[in-house]
Amino acid sequence: MKFISRKSFLIFMGLIIMSVSEDIGPLASHCVVTYNDSFYIFGGVIGCETFALTNFFHQATPPFTQAKISWKPLSTINVMSVTDPGCIVDETRGLLFVLGGANRKINSTNPGIQVYNFNTQIWNEPQFSQNNFIPPDLITVGWGPRAVWLQPGIMFIWGAGSTAQFSYLLDITFTPWQWTVVSNNKSDIDPTKNAGVVAIKGNVFVFGGFMNDKSITNTLYIYSPKYGFITPQFKSPVPFNDGVVGVWNDKLSIIMLDAGTSIMEVVNFDLKTFEFGKVSPPQFITKNITTTRNRGHGAQFSWSDSVFIYGGTGNYCSDPILNTWVVYNMSSQTWETTFNDIKYTSIISDNLTLPKVSGLDINNEVTGVQQSASAVPHSTSAAASVATFANNNILIIILSSVIGVLLIVFTMIFIYMKRIINQYKEYDSYPMVGNSEISAASVVNI
Repeated sequence: MKFISRKSFLIFMGLIIMSVSEDIGPLASHCVVTYNDSFYIFGGVIGCETFALTNFFHQATPPFTQAKISWKPLSTINVMSVTDPGCIVDETRGLLFVLGGANRKINSTNPGIQVYNFNTQIWNEPQFSQNNFIPPDLITVGWGPRAVWLQPGIMFIWGAGSTAQFSYLLDITFTPWQWTVVSNNKSDIDPTKNAGVVAIKGNVFVFGGFMNDKSITNTLYIYSPKYGFITPQFKSPVPFNDGVVGVWNDKLSIIMLDAGTSIMEVVNFDLKTFEFGKVSPPQFITKNITTTRNRGHGAQFSWSDSVFIYGGTGNYCSDPILNTWVVYNMSSQTWETTFNDIKYTSIISDNLTLPKVSGLDINNEVTGVQQSASAVPHSTSAAASVATFANNNILIIILSSVIGVLLIVFTMIFIYMKRIINQYKEYDSYPMVGNSEISAASVVNI
């Protein structure tokens, strides 16, 4: 009963919070993800050493055609705001994972992992917040790694450590979750943060990022479940940091939000040939692209040909934090100031065959997914777990209703019985004469 009442209260409060919309304003060091047909933004900073500690979780649904977006604030009950988190959505189960990041409240610790359930609209329910191991580096470093779905239910996490390149596989199909270390400071792998990471056909591609000495890199790593980490001889044409990777027509569009002095350059990577295209600078007509978007973030729907990017800054304290958003359309290779909701059916060809890398065949049957796992093939077990979860929610609602009705019935019965008892008490206090004589006679005969 206490759990059901608490759950109902949290849902009720969440609905109240969601009833208004607002402009979230300048933001950097946040994360952007997609779920169903909406974008979601979590955490971040709103100014020089000013952190988003209230109203730090928002939703907006395209199409967007105006300069500013009306964002809907969502529940922030039982969750901590963090800066520079790594975020990923499991659309099969309806879960948002917020990985790492720094909690900027005084005398507070970093949460490590936080989970939002889109189905119940509740943060950090007991099944996610209890009995699940969290790697220490996700808590102590205060920086969010990049994560993609390697397979349904299996998350690949890159860039969790600060001085060593700790990467993990997290299997959420087990209870408790199962963690596997897939790299531990290998000599040929440099630790990078804020890299552009994407999963294609069961392999992970890691582009760029910045290293511990603050320098940015153009190195490409490929993680294959068959062969582990592979370092190809080819590299990105430009070193960059804060990469957002879009997928379209068997190509990757690598959007370099911070490439040093260059502003918002884009380079394509052909998945059929593993060749980089020409680096494209933004058009001068795009007024919202006037600086690098350091610590800006973006996301792509699995059905869209466009990448949505919000916020960022050239430098936290010397340059303003941006409240503008831009869209890169991969089919036209242009920057836009609108985002449509046209749905496409083919982002990656079913018959795509990846080239060999260093003589190794890295093709896998699993079609990897970028960003929020929208296109992850649903396995039978995953579908069954979703159905079980949905049935459990229905049972909870039914039980709550039945318990509520029973409480009302029991209350009415209690009130009725209390009235009858009171009547009997009055009857005993003023008995009839005939009954008194019978009682007396009985006593005498005894």
